[in-house]
Amino acid sequence: MSGADTLYLAFAPQHAPDGHQVLAIISRGDGPEVEPLVSLPDAPSVTMLASALNGVLVQQVIADQRLSAVLDRAPEHVTKTISALLRSLASTGEDQPASCLARQLLIDGDDGSLLFPTTNCPGQCEFCGTCRNDCVDCPECADGGCEICLPVTLTPRTAAVLGQALAVLADEAYDLAYRTGMGRDGVLGPLGAVPACVAGQDEWFLRRYARAFDDLSSDLEVGRHPTPTCTAEEIALDLAIQDAERIYHDEDELVAGLEAELPASRSDYNWDTLQDVLFQDKDYEGLLTYRGPLDQQEVERWFEEFGNVPPRDQRRGFRR
Repeated sequence: MSGADTLYLAFAPQHAPDGHQVLAIISRGDGPEVEPLVSLPDAPSVTMLASALNGVLVQQVIADQRLSAVLDRAPEHVTKTISALLRSLASTGEDQPASCLARQLLIDGDDGSLLFPTTNCPGQCEFCGTCRNDCVDCPECADGGCEICLPVTLTPRTAAVLGQALAVLADEAYDLAYRTGMGRDGVLGPLGAVPACVAGQDEWFLRRYARAFDDLSSDLEVGRHPTPTCTAEEIALDLAIQDAERIYHDEDELVAGLEAELPASRSDYNWDTLQDVLFQDKDYEGLLTYRGPLDQQEVERWFEEFGNVPPRDQRRGFRR
């Protein structure tokens, strides 16, 4: 099962009166197959391990932490099997596609915002010494001198506000596509979800563009950094970060409701960091203010997949 031709689609727990095991859902080209991976004596550990492995498949930010929490108390043979599996997944690199099945299992089982870390501090950092309490009282971390306890890129509270912005901007783009709500009669919505250079495009373009916001939101739902796979998603993410910052500063009640059940972090609401970290480059920025209209060839290039990140599932539909 560790062969290079094996694609891992998802992992699932199986519980029975005589034991508990993690199943690997794989494909060797002839359709999905199910094979036992490892067994553990208790049901919670198996469920946690399957979820953590699904997190690895979709590049969940805290997947390694979740794996460690299970494997630290697992039998040696289980640790060896999982280590070999992780090496196999790493060796396939970008040939291992993002699995829609693994994503769905994670969405069904977890609150996406809570799948982001509040700190990168390991609790007793070898560089800082007894660095604790989210590094708040650590002089090394305060000055950025520790290469281990670096600030978190996306925290639970930041993810919640960014997710809100993505959802609202997606609706505005859909409204313009269908000439309903805020986009009635082709008038641009108040949040500026659709750049002027493509505002006159047809429904097919606008629906695909609106879906770009939803695709990025689906990353957040599984605890993954929102990773643009095309120019349309780069533009959508940039606009969403800008609107999330506006929400944070202008809509106190909404923010209070979003963050009420989420832990705080010293890295909360660092919008500049998102702009610096989440993009490969900023070549798209001129399109945000270009008055256009663009020629049709350039418009279609908005949806051309980048070759260095896993593509979206081509069979996915539209929310609206």
